[in-house]
Amino acid sequence: MASALNPSTVVKRSDNQVFCVLDDEVALLNLDRAHYFGLNDTGAHIWQCLETPRSVADLCQDVLAHFDVAADVCHQDVLDFLASMQEAGLIETVD
Repeated sequence: MASALNPSTVVKRSDNQVFCVLDDEVALLNLDRAHYFGLNDTGAHIWQCLETPRSVADLCQDVLAHFDVAADVCHQDVLDFLASMQEAGLIETVD
């Protein structure tokens, strides 16, 4: 079951996925569920940031530094994106 995410939650890429980078996009495959996902722009940027485990707050700061978005909108969008990635089994929390 997915755990609730908050700014201090540290997330990482799941071990049960493979991905490839195609220009500015990322193609992901969940190996357990055989689900395919395509990410572009902000999603691909966040995925690249998750090369190492990062806190949700760190990811939000990185997105704010690279994209023209209001802080409150950014924080909610990053949380929503990460929650969907967690639900899909592509990321997991670090204890």
